[in-house]
Amino acid sequence: MDLHDLADDHLISTATALTLGIDPAGMRARVRAGTLFRVIRGWYAVRSPNSERAPWEGDDTFDEARRRHRLLVTALLKSFDGRVVASHQSALVLHELPMWQADLTTAHLCRTANDHTRHRRSAVIHPRVEADPVAGSGGYQTVTPAHAAVQVGLYPPDDATCRVPMDSLIAADAALHRGLVGREELERAVAAHTHHPGIPVVRQLLAHVDGRHESPGETRLAHAMRTLGYSFTPQVPLAGSRGYRGDFGLDDEPVVVEFDGLAKYSLASATGPAGSAMARRENLAAEKRREEDVRMQATVEFARFTWSELDDLHLVRKRIEAARARARRGRHR
Repeated sequence: MDLHDLADDHLISTATALTLGIDPAGMRARVRAGTLFRVIRGWYAVRSPNSERAPWEGDDTFDEARRRHRLLVTALLKSFDGRVVASHQSALVLHELPMWQADLTTAHLCRTANDHTRHRRSAVIHPRVEADPVAGSGGYQTVTPAHAAVQVGLYPPDDATCRVPMDSLIAADAALHRGLVGREELERAVAAHTHHPGIPVVRQLLAHVDGRHESPGETRLAHAMRTLGYSFTPQVPLAGSRGYRGDFGLDDEPVVVEFDGLAKYSLASATGPAGSAMARRENLAAEKRREEDVRMQATVEFARFTWSELDDLHLVRKRIEAARARARRGRHR
């Protein structure tokens, strides 16, 4: 019997290792050999024999960050043995929900029985949330996805320049899309954080939560278009096409606004990868074929955007206005 035989969800404690006669020096030797990875004091991740990769390795930097964060938060939950539940971005990871810029080097937990905050290496332990915990992937206890979506945009409380309230909307859109939350539940979660710094911005963003958005890029693109004053409908059916839908259709012109397929399928927004580089290229090629099919069968113009362009509101307006102008010229031919 070896360490991997006793590992639970890829994790093993030093206490369990001692039952096999493996002392701290033996654990350190295995870390150097690459078969163990130290997660927190007293807990290690184990690489199984013949596995293609270790549980702390990912397809890319985004996937790896999420995998390591999951190991971190699950090790902490095991260490605290029921006295805490996962919260903030840690709960989002356990519910496999996306986010954008949330810090995944630090785990966030909420106490189950008292109300003080504590910072320790690699973790912040927050006061208890007045809502019953739920089970995330693997059965680990978390705050509700609604509370986690609100929380992620409120941290850190003492530095507004480091908060990313858009993460709240990205997570909430995805949770609503998957049926993990309802609008009323999100409203209650916002109300529960009324006195937290940053809640006015998060509340304003979550007023626009929409489960029709299918990726973080679509959430950000919708926000950019709202900011610019456009009226649009998500997942609009394309007339004359073979059942295709566009990410967004402008309400006043036959213009489809789309988040670029390559970014969507690579999910380079810290949501984790969607397959190999070859698979992503194939998905993008299919997206391009879809657009050409629509162009041939329906009188519609496209405006497409990549992830890196979504903060440039001048560019977003310019490209959409160019598509609107093409649509108007097409009507007068």
